[in-house]
Amino acid sequence: MKRALLFLMAMILYSLAFSQALKDTIFFTNGSTIIGKLKNIKLGIATFDPDDLPDITAKLTKLRTISAVRTIFRIETITHQIYYGKMVPNEKSQFVNIVRNQDTIELDLKNISLMYPFKNSFFQRFSGNFGAGFSYARSSDFGQMNFNGRLNYASQKEEISLSASGNYSITDSSFSRDREDASLKYNHYFNTTWFASAFLGYQHNLELGLQRRFQEGLGIGNKYITTQHVYAWARTGFVINQEKNLEGVSTGTLGEIYGDLEFNFFRFTKPEVNFVLAETFFYSVSQSGRFRNDGQVDLYWEIIRNLKLNIGFYHNFDNQPPGAESRNFDFGIVFGLNYTFYL
Repeated sequence: MKRALLFLMAMILYSLAFSQALKDTIFFTNGSTIIGKLKNIKLGIATFDPDDLPDITAKLTKLRTISAVRTIFRIETITHQIYYGKMVPNEKSQFVNIVRNQDTIELDLKNISLMYPFKNSFFQRFSGNFGAGFSYARSSDFGQMNFNGRLNYASQKEEISLSASGNYSITDSSFSRDREDASLKYNHYFNTTWFASAFLGYQHNLELGLQRRFQEGLGIGNKYITTQHVYAWARTGFVINQEKNLEGVSTGTLGEIYGDLEFNFFRFTKPEVNFVLAETFFYSVSQSGRFRNDGQVDLYWEIIRNLKLNIGFYHNFDNQPPGAESRNFDFGIVFGLNYTFYL
């Protein structure tokens, strides 16, 4: 009986030690360690689920190395390489070893662009942000409100992005929808840089005399810059529009050739900032000489973890606006708070 009890205790201790060894561990450059579950790495930030604590995020520049052997991870680097394997500690600071079926690869942590568990990783592929702002003047009894939000999904060869934004004016007797923009975009990657794209869009703009514009498009694009601090892509293709002006006149179906350009700059040292420049150009093939341009510039400044101050500038130009008496240029500056989340 005594031998059986000793054997049972030994098995329990062994199983506890084995399960602890399978848990993920992040090692910080200051010597501290945290044990739990590594959820993903995106844009230089590791999301980690510690034992018995809420999720935390850590900059890769603060990590010495990582141990994560419980599952296979998909790792995409800033040099467009893709690896599948487990992560074990490296003796060098800021490095990790990727253990694959037949070999082991040494990888600089700063070179990881995207990483998530390859098995059962559906929810870890979601990320997004939401922001809002409001201003009010008692003297004029006039208020302005704005919001913006984005939800992203990324898998091995696909990206889906749902985004929306709006600007509104409020007085003691009226509520005005000044500007609204929403889009659903789908990208399918042929490799780590080239992708095919399809999207749906909706726009509303009082300044341009636009009651609503529905938009459907196809295109092809390329991620031409992917580094630790810069992410940029360009896209071109063809779209069709259905427009209706404020007087209720519809245009039917209009065709346009378009070009997209988006530039992202990230800095993860204090102060942490994120700069985004996005421009889209449209040239009509249905209306002679018509040219349009939509643009957005945003600066995000992190106040506390995942909460940022947002300063944005938008502009819309149409040399043949839908409304006959409408202006052909609209712009605005928005201020707000923006919260970033990772599932």
